[in-house]
Amino acid sequence: MTERLSRARARSLPFAAEVAALGVVFGDIGTSPLYAFRQGLLAVGAETFTAEDVLGLLSLITWAVILSVTLKYVTLVLRADNDGEGGILALVTLLDLHRSAAGGRLWLLIAGLIGAAMLIGDGVLTPAISVLSAIEGLEVVAPALDHWIVAVTVLVILAVFFSQQAGTEKIGALYGPIMLIWFVALGGIGLYGIVQAPQVLLAADPRHGIHLLIAHPWLSGAILGATFLAITGGEALYADLGHFGRPTIARAWLCVAMPALLLNYYGQGATVLVNRDAVRNPFYDLSPDIIDVPLLFLAAAATIIASQAIITGVFSLAKQAIELGYLPPMRIRYTSEHNDQHIYVGRLNWMLMLACIAVVVSFGSSDRLASAYGIAVAMAMVATTILFVAYVRRSWNWPLPALIGLAGGLAAIDVSFALSNLTKLHDGGWLPVMIAGIVLTVMVSWRRGLEALVIQQRRFTEPLDEFISRGRPANCATSPRTAIFLSRAGAMTPVALSRLAGLMDVRFSKAVIVSVWIASRPRVQMDDRVRVTVLDPSHVRVDVRFGYMQQIDVPAVLGPALHAQGVDPDEAIYLIGHERIVPPEEIKSLRDVLAHLFAFLARNAERSVDRFGLPRPRTIEIGYPVRL
Repeated sequence: MTERLSRARARSLPFAAEVAALGVVFGDIGTSPLYAFRQGLLAVGAETFTAEDVLGLLSLITWAVILSVTLKYVTLVLRADNDGEGGILALVTLLDLHRSAAGGRLWLLIAGLIGAAMLIGDGVLTPAISVLSAIEGLEVVAPALDHWIVAVTVLVILAVFFSQQAGTEKIGALYGPIMLIWFVALGGIGLYGIVQAPQVLLAADPRHGIHLLIAHPWLSGAILGATFLAITGGEALYADLGHFGRPTIARAWLCVAMPALLLNYYGQGATVLVNRDAVRNPFYDLSPDIIDVPLLFLAAAATIIASQAIITGVFSLAKQAIELGYLPPMRIRYTSEHNDQHIYVGRLNWMLMLACIAVVVSFGSSDRLASAYGIAVAMAMVATTILFVAYVRRSWNWPLPALIGLAGGLAAIDVSFALSNLTKLHDGGWLPVMIAGIVLTVMVSWRRGLEALVIQQRRFTEPLDEFISRGRPANCATSPRTAIFLSRAGAMTPVALSRLAGLMDVRFSKAVIVSVWIASRPRVQMDDRVRVTVLDPSHVRVDVRFGYMQQIDVPAVLGPALHAQGVDPDEAIYLIGHERIVPPEEIKSLRDVLAHLFAFLARNAERSVDRFGLPRPRTIEIGYPVRL
């Protein structure tokens, strides 16, 4: 219902929705002109580049934007939505890889998890390079203040992450108009530069880009790696799909963002053709001196917004991973009354902030940081292509020749960029790969730990039908209260119920066994959310299903079902088991390392009473050790 309301509002106010999308979705790619073209010139040779090199670089950027962002993401990938939700894990759920992965499907799942981990790693570098490159405008506007660049960047990054608590809806309403002004400014100063050297428009011919790579074969990897910086925000379009929908994102891209970006790149190319010294910072040298200071402040604001695009995407990605069982539960706050995809993950926000600040202080300049930037997004784009082709094969019924053509075309683009970015590994590219590796290790540890936990729990319990069939012992004490037990598997007796009956001979006048299931789609409608099975007069089994992007509020969903069974939900008590994970005493293998990591994560995960919205005054947790 909330999603339908959100989409209806977007249709009734299309311009407002597109402006808000500019503030959330396009911030990352929208600030790439601050550093992408300059890095390309540095890759070619800041002192030796020729006019033909400039045209070649502009040609590569132009066709990277057209083929990778417009064709791949806007035209194709955004159509692969799971009930309106996007992102690489949406493809995982569309293919149902998280339920059953074996053989080739296992490799698809691995590709999806690697891509997700890479995007989370990218969440550290994007705010750092975006803000740092904008603040470096001080070198042009006020050279005497250039020693303050890192300090000012850190302050801006602090503001970025503290603002996340306001929520995506409010941030989008605030940032959208600023981003619209930014894109208008990009296009305006780009036209100003093009007028000075209109021959740069010849770069639209792709032969210039091909000639550049042929002329500099030993530099082609570095050139393509720098070119890729112009499209690193492309994956954010897909990750943020659920916030605005494909039509809104497509209109905002085609009508505003893409034209403004290309005009600005061509304007920078014209500037360095007229003045070779502009290579030091072609973005700021492109603009008339009189607007340098306002442009610096506007660029700083735009880079704050750029950080928003990736942070919002990381929040959505983390929410999906948590509900699908690949990350430990973290407290999630829903920040919109109209759209349940607008969320804030506090713990993740602060971890990203600290890591981002550490990166800024360590690298100190956007030129050094550019060497590390891009590799994570390139790998994520390859993973998205792999899963997208698998999805097209399964769902779109394309003929085999068309499918092969699609796979070959997308792979040629993404693999080329991925291989070129691998050249950055020795020069800082190891950092996002290391971060992604840590995230992937956490994902694998948590998933394997949950599976081992379910297996070990069977030692403490038995099938539910066997428990009920034994009946109540003669000396068993019976509480007049209705007790609601949460169970990880509806067919098994909840550990809390089993231990109360076995150790204390305590039963309840009515026991409701509730199992919470996460569906393979982002939302489950109310009519399909609850299924009640009456096992006997004293035992009722309730299966509750939520989408992986929905807020899980068990009492609110259970209320009507309990009333139908003659139970007052405000009088019932909740009993839940709380496992104390005991890892192996000695570490003898990788499995033992993962078990220790799982135990640490379990101790620090959000507790079920909070995750499921249970009433604390009426909830009892029964702890028990589980040895892995």
